[in-house]
Amino acid sequence: MDASIAARESAAAPVTVDRNLILVHTPGDQDVQDFQEIGRKVREMAPDIEVFIARNDLPCSVTRRQASKRPTLIFSPGNLLQFRPMRGKLCAGHPIPKLEQLARFKAAGVPVPESVEIVPDIVLPEDRFGSHVVVKPGHSLSSYGQNLTLMRREAVRFKPREAYAEDHPGRHGPMYAQRFIDTGPFINHYRVLALFGEPLLAFKTFSQVARPALDSSNDALAQITVKATRKTGPITRELFYDQDILAMARRAYAALPEIPLQAIDLVKDAQSGKLYVLEANPGGNTWIFSKGDVTNFLKQALGVERLTDQFDAFTTAAKVLVERTRAAAE
Repeated sequence: MDASIAARESAAAPVTVDRNLILVHTPGDQDVQDFQEIGRKVREMAPDIEVFIARNDLPCSVTRRQASKRPTLIFSPGNLLQFRPMRGKLCAGHPIPKLEQLARFKAAGVPVPESVEIVPDIVLPEDRFGSHVVVKPGHSLSSYGQNLTLMRREAVRFKPREAYAEDHPGRHGPMYAQRFIDTGPFINHYRVLALFGEPLLAFKTFSQVARPALDSSNDALAQITVKATRKTGPITRELFYDQDILAMARRAYAALPEIPLQAIDLVKDAQSGKLYVLEANPGGNTWIFSKGDVTNFLKQALGVERLTDQFDAFTTAAKVLVERTRAAAE
């Protein structure tokens, strides 16, 4: 047979589908259209992978049966609910207590601020905690930038759970003290939303209100906004492409590799320039591309029409999902 004819026939031969990818969306947390678009891109890139989309609030029995016929990878930003696959490698987010996250980062060599649970008779050494600390809730679903208190290291005291107000997270889990990383006169932090360590979105948030000096009274310190969010006061936001910060986010992912979608919060010491990772927000509710008013507020703050444009987020997601499916489907 002529070589050119054989080559054309070979090119035209259908590709064997030998793996499945299931994208699990949770209504209210992710718009199904996002996952449909990612699924379309996966099919274009990898005709050897069949893509299924499942709703997390339904059993999706037909999808379960069909997908069970081949090695499968299941991606869900958060815990599986009603949908339970019959086979496959599960890559799903779930809450992890803050102190456990910090311990795992530290064990992996990722720089984190010194942190410890506040217990009776607590003593915070100055060489480890510096002059000021932030007291934070340790519960995996707490904070959102709230219930964070800046205070002098020596002022930290244990409080029993019943001493906190009814709506305070200290009622439901431990509180911890974390060395204060001074990001400058205007409190700021970085966030990198990453899928398997690959950035999908990266932005910096600044408080518009200068914080009081650190030698202010204890009462004034307690009123300082420790994390800039819309709920804690006026803020500004901007996209960033700093490769050192993106590389640190990849290192943070590697410390929690079972969590596919991470919204990694980082801070930079204003004097030394050293980066520190604060948390990965592993619960899965951080898919910011389709959250109604929250998404619209963020687009307006960043001055962009689409949040996906910065890193071509859905193409990036499709590429990494293809790689993971081919490598890990079972």
